[in-house]
Amino acid sequence: MTEQDEIKPEDKIDVSSKISYGLTMFGSQAVNGVFTVALIFYFVEKLLLPFHWFLWISLFYAIWNAVNDPLFGYLSDRTKTRWGRRIPYLFVFTPLMSISFILLWLCPTVGEIGEFGVFLYVLFFICLYDTSYTATILVWSALGQEMSMDHRERGSLQIYALILGLFGTLASLFLPDIFLDEPGREGFIMLTIILAIIQFIAMEITTFKVKERLEFSYVDEPVGFIDSFKHTLKRKSFLTTVAMNFFLVFIISVFFGNLFFYADYAIPGFDSTIVLLIMVPLVIAGILFGIYFTDKINRKKGVKSAMIQAIILSGIGYFLVGILPGIFSVLGFFLVGVGIYGSMTLFNVAYGDVMDEDEVDTGRRREAAIMGMNALITKPAESVAIGFITLILFFFQYQAPIGGIQQVQSDFTILGIKLAMGIIPAIVSFLAAFIFSFNPLHGDHLKEIKAKMAVMHLEKKEKFEIELKKK
Repeated sequence: MTEQDEIKPEDKIDVSSKISYGLTMFGSQAVNGVFTVALIFYFVEKLLLPFHWFLWISLFYAIWNAVNDPLFGYLSDRTKTRWGRRIPYLFVFTPLMSISFILLWLCPTVGEIGEFGVFLYVLFFICLYDTSYTATILVWSALGQEMSMDHRERGSLQIYALILGLFGTLASLFLPDIFLDEPGREGFIMLTIILAIIQFIAMEITTFKVKERLEFSYVDEPVGFIDSFKHTLKRKSFLTTVAMNFFLVFIISVFFGNLFFYADYAIPGFDSTIVLLIMVPLVIAGILFGIYFTDKINRKKGVKSAMIQAIILSGIGYFLVGILPGIFSVLGFFLVGVGIYGSMTLFNVAYGDVMDEDEVDTGRRREAAIMGMNALITKPAESVAIGFITLILFFFQYQAPIGGIQQVQSDFTILGIKLAMGIIPAIVSFLAAFIFSFNPLHGDHLKEIKAKMAVMHLEKKEKFEIELKKK
């Protein structure tokens, strides 16, 4: 498919729908960014929870992640309502996501309920938050693939989501650092309440403004749970995409989870706020360049080429972060931003092609089931990242605050933080690009799939219109 191919009317998405869809990215990033960057830092430095408890949290969290994603994907694909099979989940679980996010940070201290009490509290509300996050973002991702079958419109939709999501990301990068540097935690808790309210409003707008294509939920008969696993796991296109995405999720989780440690300790002589003020604009500039650079490749050569080049550029960026001395290491974050764009947006477009191939083979659209299987494999990467950061800090002899006062870290500790922030993510990035190079969905093979799918959609629309007339 080339830039000159005409976009079918049913695959065009108007600007207001793109903005409304993107508001969920804005709201979710505002809270999930804080969840990712502040979780370990907050409970270690504010509540003084020892590291080994986070190893247990990451283990149980990974197990729960392995259960709830395919479950919600399966349920969503089987749901039939007058509003569709995606919107109801987004509507119901959005407030639960807001509430559980707030309650997580209201955890009593170790002095009040003990280390084991804090462990149980954190584990419960992490799992509750993740459940609601899964139920909303999983169906939101599936919804985006159903709104258009054209890879350019899908790419454009993800660009709107990314740009809006940047505002939420910026809030989650800068604001927590300001409040976490203050004595006590009251200011930070108030921040989480405000962000949760913003998240609730933004995501509920999506539920009221975005409309589903109802023919897929009314005409398609759902696939059984076991058969759904088989149909998904047998695809080379899915396996290469999900393996690539696993490594990207790990890298992004390490990046955000290690961010405050990097800003506070990795560049001695510079205040953490100054480091962030230099680093974040470089990341944003990289993301903006990524929108132009990779979207241009996506339109001309397809998502496979765009994704591989974005990942390689980010790998080079991480490598520079790891080897450049002092403040110069932040320069690598420009190229990291290019990769962040690819991992946050293009992977959804790549999964759209997987879903199109799956529909041609099975006769059914199973976006949520496929995204659920993706999450089954990739969400544990977040838990692995938590465990990885914890082990790096432990092995490289990180000194926890004493009496709320941060300690000076040794060169050995700083080396560990830079390894976790730079060299290791670089190696993982190159591995992800190599694996995705084996993805078969490109060129003439993909064009043939798109042509067959277009015929199937005309037939489904006719069947849907016949059913409506009967009612």
